[in-house]
Amino acid sequence: MVAVSAPGKVHLIGEHAVVYGKPAILAAVGKRCRVTAEPSDRVILSDWLGTDIATTPAAAQGLAGKLAGIWQDGNANNDFSKLFALTKGRPDQFLLAAIGSSLNDLEIAGGIRLHADSEITPGAGLGSSAALAVAVPKAIAAAYGQALPKEKNNAMALAIERYQHGRPSGGDNSACCYGGLVWFEQGAVRTLEKEVPYRLENFVMVHFKRNNTTGELVQRIRGLDQVFRNARLDEIGRATYMLREALRKKDFGAMAEAMNIAQASLAQLGVSTPEIDRLAATVTALGGGAKLSGAGGGGMVLCWHADKDSLLRAITDLGYQPVETELGAEGVRVEA
Repeated sequence: MVAVSAPGKVHLIGEHAVVYGKPAILAAVGKRCRVTAEPSDRVILSDWLGTDIATTPAAAQGLAGKLAGIWQDGNANNDFSKLFALTKGRPDQFLLAAIGSSLNDLEIAGGIRLHADSEITPGAGLGSSAALAVAVPKAIAAAYGQALPKEKNNAMALAIERYQHGRPSGGDNSACCYGGLVWFEQGAVRTLEKEVPYRLENFVMVHFKRNNTTGELVQRIRGLDQVFRNARLDEIGRATYMLREALRKKDFGAMAEAMNIAQASLAQLGVSTPEIDRLAATVTALGGGAKLSGAGGGGMVLCWHADKDSLLRAITDLGYQPVETELGAEGVRVEA
Protein backbone atom coordinates (compact mmCIF):
# COMPACT_ATOMS: atom_id res chain seq x y z
CA MET A 1 0.00 0.00 0.00
CA VAL A 2 1.18 3.52 -0.79
CA ALA A 3 0.14 6.86 0.69
CA VAL A 4 0.12 10.16 -1.19
CA SER A 5 -0.83 13.63 -0.02
CA ALA A 6 -1.51 16.91 -1.78
CA PRO A 7 -2.07 20.36 -0.28
CA GLY A 8 -5.04 22.61 -0.67
CA LYS A 9 -4.58 26.04 -2.20
CA VAL A 10 -5.62 29.62 -1.77
CA HIS A 11 -5.97 32.26 -4.49
CA LEU A 12 -3.94 35.26 -3.47
CA ILE A 13 -5.32 37.14 -6.47
CA GLY A 14 -6.59 36.62 -10.01
CA GLU A 15 -9.55 34.30 -9.54
CA HIS A 16 -12.17 34.37 -12.32
CA ALA A 17 -9.95 36.64 -14.45
CA VAL A 18 -7.60 33.68 -14.90
CA VAL A 19 -10.32 31.84 -16.84
CA TYR A 20 -10.09 34.64 -19.44
CA GLY A 21 -6.33 34.53 -19.88
CA LYS A 22 -5.29 36.89 -17.09
CA PRO A 23 -2.61 35.84 -14.59
CA ALA A 24 -3.26 34.57 -11.08
CA ILE A 25 -1.11 33.99 -8.01
CA LEU A 26 -1.90 30.97 -5.86
CA ALA A 27 -0.32 29.48 -2.76
CA ALA A 28 -0.41 25.92 -1.47
CA VAL A 29 -1.75 25.73 2.09
CA GLY A 30 -0.84 23.51 5.01
CA LYS A 31 -4.13 21.58 5.03
CA ARG A 32 -3.81 18.40 2.93
CA CYS A 33 -5.77 15.51 1.50
CA ARG A 34 -4.32 12.00 1.81
CA VAL A 35 -4.96 9.01 -0.41
CA THR A 36 -3.89 5.42 0.24
CA ALA A 37 -3.99 2.88 -2.58
CA GLU A 38 -3.08 -0.69 -3.43
CA PRO A 39 -3.65 -2.84 -6.52
CA SER A 40 -6.85 -4.89 -6.70
CA ASP A 41 -8.84 -6.75 -9.32
CA ARG A 42 -11.81 -4.48 -8.50
CA VAL A 43 -12.32 -0.80 -7.73
CA ILE A 44 -12.97 -0.45 -4.01
CA LEU A 45 -13.44 3.15 -2.89
CA SER A 46 -13.95 4.64 0.56
CA ASP A 47 -13.49 8.12 1.96
CA TRP A 48 -13.82 10.33 5.05
CA LEU A 49 -17.37 11.31 4.04
CA GLY A 50 -18.66 7.75 4.31
CA THR A 51 -18.40 6.66 0.68
CA ASP A 52 -18.23 2.88 0.33
CA ILE A 53 -18.24 1.63 -3.27
CA ALA A 54 -17.18 -1.69 -4.77
CA THR A 55 -17.39 -2.00 -8.54
CA THR A 56 -15.41 -3.06 -11.59
CA PRO A 57 -12.59 -1.15 -13.28
CA ALA A 58 -14.73 -1.09 -16.42
CA ALA A 59 -17.56 0.64 -14.54
CA ALA A 60 -15.24 3.32 -13.18
CA GLN A 61 -13.69 3.83 -16.60
CA GLY A 62 -17.15 3.93 -18.15
CA LEU A 63 -18.26 6.67 -15.75
CA ALA A 64 -15.17 8.71 -16.60
CA GLY A 65 -15.87 8.30 -20.30
CA LYS A 66 -19.53 9.26 -19.86
CA LEU A 67 -18.66 12.45 -17.95
CA ALA A 68 -15.96 13.31 -20.48
CA GLY A 69 -18.53 13.04 -23.28
CA ILE A 70 -21.02 15.23 -21.43
CA TRP A 71 -18.23 17.72 -20.77
CA GLN A 72 -17.43 17.88 -24.50
CA ASP A 73 -21.07 18.68 -25.29
CA GLY A 74 -21.19 21.32 -22.57
CA ASN A 75 -17.94 22.85 -23.74
CA ALA A 76 -19.27 23.14 -27.29
CA ASN A 77 -22.55 24.70 -26.13
CA ASN A 78 -21.18 26.86 -23.27
CA ASP A 79 -23.55 25.08 -20.89
CA PHE A 80 -22.40 22.59 -18.27
CA SER A 81 -25.71 22.29 -16.42
CA LYS A 82 -26.14 18.64 -17.46
CA LEU A 83 -22.65 17.83 -16.16
CA PHE A 84 -23.23 19.68 -12.89
CA ALA A 85 -26.52 17.81 -12.39
CA LEU A 86 -24.51 14.58 -12.24
CA THR A 87 -21.59 15.80 -10.11
CA LYS A 88 -22.88 18.56 -7.79
CA GLY A 89 -23.12 17.21 -4.27
CA ARG A 90 -21.83 13.82 -5.43
CA PRO A 91 -18.24 13.48 -4.19
CA ASP A 92 -18.52 9.71 -4.56
CA GLN A 93 -19.12 10.05 -8.31
CA PHE A 94 -16.32 12.58 -8.65
CA LEU A 95 -13.84 10.25 -6.92
CA LEU A 96 -15.02 7.20 -8.86
CA ALA A 97 -14.63 9.10 -12.13
CA ALA A 98 -11.17 10.27 -11.00
CA ILE A 99 -10.20 6.64 -10.50
CA GLY A 100 -11.60 5.62 -13.89
CA SER A 101 -9.85 8.48 -15.65
CA SER A 102 -6.55 7.62 -13.96
CA LEU A 103 -6.78 3.93 -14.86
CA ASN A 104 -7.42 4.94 -18.48
CA ASP A 105 -4.60 7.47 -18.71
CA LEU A 106 -2.08 5.24 -16.93
CA GLU A 107 -3.12 2.25 -19.10
CA ILE A 108 -3.67 0.06 -16.06
CA ALA A 109 -5.64 -3.12 -16.74
CA GLY A 110 -6.42 -3.89 -13.10
CA GLY A 111 -8.33 -2.11 -10.39
CA ILE A 112 -7.49 -0.30 -7.17
CA ARG A 113 -8.43 -0.26 -3.50
CA LEU A 114 -8.37 3.42 -2.56
CA HIS A 115 -9.21 5.43 0.55
CA ALA A 116 -9.30 9.23 0.61
CA ASP A 117 -9.13 11.45 3.68
CA SER A 118 -8.92 15.23 3.82
CA GLU A 119 -8.30 18.14 6.16
CA ILE A 120 -9.58 20.52 3.45
CA THR A 121 -13.13 21.75 3.96
CA PRO A 122 -15.19 21.18 0.78
CA GLY A 123 -16.70 24.34 -0.69
CA ALA A 124 -14.37 26.65 1.22
CA GLY A 125 -12.32 27.83 -1.74
CA LEU A 126 -9.30 25.83 -0.59
CA GLY A 127 -9.12 23.48 -3.56
CA SER A 128 -10.59 20.35 -1.98
CA SER A 129 -11.46 18.78 -5.34
CA ALA A 130 -8.20 19.95 -6.95
CA ALA A 131 -6.13 18.33 -4.20
CA LEU A 132 -7.98 15.04 -4.71
CA ALA A 133 -7.67 15.36 -8.49
CA VAL A 134 -3.90 15.60 -8.02
CA ALA A 135 -3.53 12.94 -5.31
CA VAL A 136 -5.68 10.18 -6.85
CA PRO A 137 -3.68 9.63 -10.09
CA LYS A 138 -0.41 9.98 -8.17
CA ALA A 139 -1.52 7.32 -5.67
CA ILE A 140 -2.73 4.91 -8.37
CA ALA A 141 0.50 5.34 -10.33
CA ALA A 142 2.59 4.76 -7.20
CA ALA A 143 0.56 1.68 -6.25
CA TYR A 144 1.44 0.15 -9.63
CA GLY A 145 5.08 1.23 -9.46
CA GLN A 146 4.75 3.86 -12.17
CA ALA A 147 6.63 7.14 -12.08
CA LEU A 148 4.31 10.08 -12.67
CA PRO A 149 6.09 13.36 -13.49
CA LYS A 150 4.41 16.44 -12.10
CA GLU A 151 3.68 17.78 -15.58
CA LYS A 152 1.63 14.69 -16.49
CA ASN A 153 0.13 14.50 -12.99
CA ASN A 154 -1.04 18.09 -13.37
CA ALA A 155 -2.54 17.48 -16.83
CA MET A 156 -4.45 14.46 -15.53
CA ALA A 157 -5.71 16.48 -12.58
CA LEU A 158 -7.04 19.21 -14.87
CA ALA A 159 -9.01 16.64 -16.89
CA ILE A 160 -10.52 15.31 -13.66
CA GLU A 161 -11.33 18.81 -12.40
CA ARG A 162 -13.44 19.40 -15.52
CA TYR A 163 -15.96 16.85 -14.24
CA GLN A 164 -16.64 19.10 -11.26
CA HIS A 165 -16.11 22.61 -12.60
CA GLY A 166 -16.72 22.66 -16.35
CA ARG A 167 -13.96 24.96 -17.56
CA PRO A 168 -11.53 25.31 -14.64
CA SER A 169 -8.49 27.46 -15.35
CA GLY A 170 -6.03 24.82 -14.15
CA GLY A 171 -4.62 27.15 -11.52
CA ASP A 172 -6.01 25.26 -8.54
CA ASN A 173 -4.61 21.88 -9.52
CA SER A 174 -1.28 23.51 -10.47
CA ALA A 175 -0.87 24.95 -6.96
CA CYS A 176 -1.84 21.62 -5.38
CA CYS A 177 0.56 19.73 -7.64
CA TYR A 178 3.63 21.97 -7.57
CA GLY A 179 3.18 23.58 -4.13
CA GLY A 180 4.70 26.83 -2.88
CA LEU A 181 3.68 30.08 -4.54
CA VAL A 182 2.82 29.83 -8.23
CA TRP A 183 2.19 32.25 -11.08
CA PHE A 184 -0.45 30.88 -13.42
CA GLU A 185 -1.22 32.39 -16.82
CA GLN A 186 -2.95 30.94 -19.89
CA GLY A 187 -2.34 27.38 -18.85
CA ALA A 188 1.34 27.88 -18.00
CA VAL A 189 2.53 27.62 -14.42
CA ARG A 190 5.83 28.63 -12.86
CA THR A 191 7.03 28.86 -9.32
CA LEU A 192 7.76 32.21 -7.69
CA GLU A 193 10.26 30.74 -5.24
CA LYS A 194 13.12 32.91 -6.56
CA GLU A 195 11.08 36.11 -6.74
CA VAL A 196 9.35 35.64 -3.40
CA PRO A 197 11.82 33.55 -1.35
CA TYR A 198 10.16 34.14 2.01
CA ARG A 199 7.15 32.93 3.96
CA LEU A 200 4.02 35.02 3.69
CA GLU A 201 3.08 36.36 7.11
CA ASN A 202 0.10 38.05 8.78
CA PHE A 203 -2.47 36.43 6.51
CA VAL A 204 -5.67 35.17 8.10
CA MET A 205 -8.61 33.43 6.45
CA VAL A 206 -12.31 33.55 7.30
CA HIS A 207 -14.76 30.95 6.05
CA PHE A 208 -18.29 31.70 4.87
CA LYS A 209 -20.92 29.18 3.79
CA ARG A 210 -21.25 28.74 0.02
CA ASN A 211 -24.46 28.00 -1.87
CA ASN A 212 -23.02 27.75 -5.39
CA THR A 213 -20.40 25.56 -7.02
CA THR A 214 -17.35 27.01 -8.71
CA GLY A 215 -18.74 25.97 -12.08
CA GLU A 216 -22.03 27.78 -11.48
CA LEU A 217 -20.24 30.99 -10.47
CA VAL A 218 -17.92 30.83 -13.47
CA GLN A 219 -20.98 30.42 -15.69
CA ARG A 220 -22.68 33.39 -13.97
CA ILE A 221 -19.80 35.67 -14.93
CA ARG A 222 -19.76 34.26 -18.45
CA GLY A 223 -23.37 35.39 -18.81
CA LEU A 224 -22.65 39.06 -17.98
CA ASP A 225 -22.48 41.83 -20.56
CA GLN A 226 -19.12 41.37 -22.28
CA VAL A 227 -17.96 45.00 -22.06
CA PHE A 228 -18.92 45.26 -18.37
CA ARG A 229 -17.33 41.89 -17.57
CA ASN A 230 -14.07 42.46 -19.42
CA ALA A 231 -13.44 45.87 -17.83
CA ARG A 232 -13.57 44.28 -14.36
CA LEU A 233 -11.45 41.33 -15.42
CA ASP A 234 -8.83 43.72 -16.84
CA GLU A 235 -8.75 45.53 -13.51
CA ILE A 236 -8.16 42.25 -11.67
CA GLY A 237 -5.35 41.47 -14.13
CA ARG A 238 -3.65 44.79 -13.39
CA ALA A 239 -4.02 44.21 -9.65
CA THR A 240 -2.36 40.80 -10.01
CA TYR A 241 0.77 42.29 -11.59
CA MET A 242 0.71 44.97 -8.90
CA LEU A 243 0.61 42.35 -6.14
CA ARG A 244 3.47 40.34 -7.64
CA GLU A 245 5.65 43.46 -7.79
CA ALA A 246 4.67 44.32 -4.22
CA LEU A 247 5.74 40.86 -3.03
CA ARG A 248 9.06 41.17 -4.87
CA LYS A 249 9.75 44.47 -3.10
CA LYS A 250 8.15 43.48 0.23
CA ASP A 251 5.88 46.52 -0.18
CA PHE A 252 3.00 45.18 1.87
CA GLY A 253 1.01 48.39 1.70
CA ALA A 254 0.88 48.06 -2.08
CA MET A 255 0.04 44.38 -1.67
CA ALA A 256 -2.98 45.27 0.49
CA GLU A 257 -4.05 47.89 -2.04
CA ALA A 258 -3.92 45.31 -4.84
CA MET A 259 -6.06 42.93 -2.77
CA ASN A 260 -8.67 45.64 -2.23
CA ILE A 261 -8.76 46.57 -5.93
CA ALA A 262 -9.37 42.93 -6.83
CA GLN A 263 -12.12 42.57 -4.22
CA ALA A 264 -13.95 45.64 -5.54
CA SER A 265 -13.95 44.18 -9.06
CA LEU A 266 -15.08 40.75 -7.85
CA ALA A 267 -17.96 42.38 -5.98
CA GLN A 268 -18.99 44.22 -9.15
CA LEU A 269 -18.95 40.90 -11.02
CA GLY A 270 -21.51 39.58 -8.54
CA VAL A 271 -19.50 36.86 -6.82
CA SER A 272 -19.08 38.54 -3.43
CA THR A 273 -21.73 38.60 -0.67
CA PRO A 274 -22.92 41.26 1.81
CA GLU A 275 -21.09 39.45 4.62
CA ILE A 276 -17.83 39.35 2.68
CA ASP A 277 -18.22 43.01 1.71
CA ARG A 278 -18.70 43.92 5.38
CA LEU A 279 -15.56 42.06 6.44
CA ALA A 280 -13.54 43.55 3.58
CA ALA A 281 -14.68 47.07 4.45
CA THR A 282 -13.69 46.56 8.09
CA VAL A 283 -10.20 45.29 7.24
CA THR A 284 -9.68 48.02 4.64
CA ALA A 285 -10.68 50.68 7.17
CA LEU A 286 -7.96 49.33 9.48
CA GLY A 287 -5.39 49.85 6.71
CA GLY A 288 -5.23 46.22 5.64
CA GLY A 289 -6.28 44.18 2.63
CA ALA A 290 -9.11 41.68 2.24
CA LYS A 291 -10.59 39.79 -0.68
CA LEU A 292 -12.53 36.65 -1.36
CA SER A 293 -10.35 33.72 -2.35
CA GLY A 294 -11.63 31.34 -4.97
CA ALA A 295 -14.95 31.29 -6.76
CA GLY A 296 -16.80 33.45 -4.25
CA GLY A 297 -20.43 33.30 -3.20
CA GLY A 298 -18.99 32.59 0.24
CA GLY A 299 -15.98 30.35 0.81
CA MET A 300 -12.70 31.71 2.09
CA VAL A 301 -11.82 35.37 2.49
CA LEU A 302 -8.13 36.22 2.69
CA CYS A 303 -7.23 39.06 5.06
CA TRP A 304 -3.91 40.80 5.76
CA HIS A 305 -2.75 43.51 8.15
CA ALA A 306 0.69 44.53 9.38
CA ASP A 307 -0.60 44.09 12.95
CA LYS A 308 -1.91 40.54 13.01
CA ASP A 309 -3.31 40.82 16.53
CA SER A 310 -5.41 43.83 15.52
CA LEU A 311 -6.63 41.89 12.50
CA LEU A 312 -7.62 38.90 14.61
CA ARG A 313 -9.51 41.13 17.05
CA ALA A 314 -11.36 42.89 14.24
CA ILE A 315 -12.44 39.56 12.75
CA THR A 316 -13.64 38.12 16.05
CA ASP A 317 -15.42 41.39 16.93
CA LEU A 318 -17.51 40.86 13.78
CA GLY A 319 -18.44 37.41 15.07
CA TYR A 320 -16.28 35.41 12.68
CA GLN A 321 -13.71 32.70 13.38
CA PRO A 322 -10.25 33.40 11.92
CA VAL A 323 -8.35 30.49 10.35
CA GLU A 324 -4.56 30.45 10.40
CA THR A 325 -2.60 28.10 8.15
CA GLU A 326 0.74 27.76 6.40
CA LEU A 327 1.01 29.47 3.00
CA GLY A 328 3.49 28.03 0.50
CA ALA A 329 3.30 24.35 1.52
CA GLU A 330 4.99 21.46 -0.32
CA GLY A 331 3.15 20.06 -3.34
CA VAL A 332 2.01 16.49 -4.01
CA ARG A 333 4.24 13.84 -2.47
CA VAL A 334 4.44 10.11 -1.86
CA GLU A 335 4.54 9.56 1.89
CA ALA A 336 4.85 5.79 2.18
